[in-house]
Amino acid sequence: MGSDGDGEPVDDIPTETDGEEHEDSAGSFDRWRKESALGAVGTGVARGLHAVFAPPVDEVVIVASVPGDPPDAAERVRVILDPDDPTKSVAIMPEPPADPPSD
Repeated sequence: MGSDGDGEPVDDIPTETDGEEHEDSAGSFDRWRKESALGAVGTGVARGLHAVFAPPVDEVVIVASVPGDPPDAAERVRVILDPDDPTKSVAIMPEPPADPPSD
């Protein structure tokens, strides 16, 4: 806030950094970045470097324990692996469903 010489404060005095000049430069940069080939390449390089060097985003992971076996446990293939002797690994196939009686 400044004074206009009469002792009353002046609220808004436009400056060169305020207003349309700043918005025009930001708008022209976005337009250049999106519409020119060099801007598209520069944007791609910047996004690639960000993906490689930026720290990973900590995403919230929700985990809930559910008691018991899944409802279709009898219908799934079960695999039991032996890390010491792979020849002792076993895959258990479920029995195929019985054919329904035909009418």
